[in-house]
Amino acid sequence: MIELSVGGPAGRWFARQGWGAFVLPLPFLCIVFYWNTPDPSPFTRVHEFVHVAQDEANPLFLVFWVKYLAQHFRHGYRGNRYEREAYATEQDARASGLPEWAQTDAAT
Repeated sequence: MIELSVGGPAGRWFARQGWGAFVLPLPFLCIVFYWNTPDPSPFTRVHEFVHVAQDEANPLFLVFWVKYLAQHFRHGYRGNRYEREAYATEQDARASGLPEWAQTDAAT
């Protein structure tokens, strides 16, 4: 997995759309893009790492893309089961504290 911060016009556009981040699953690798922040929120990272784990649970990266998009088109963004799982994990981290794997010196 690679994490990148995207600034400039593209980063500003995505930030204006309300996107905190985006996971791009590729064969053997996921890239997490954060918009206009060199230090993403640890809760945003938890949310995006759920998507990475969802991708890794599928045998081929395209399988996750197809499943995610099917959920998105059937149920919308908030009704998408993959997003519901990521938001539930993020909310749990906000209520109960970050999982140990997500803690950094700045977050503890």
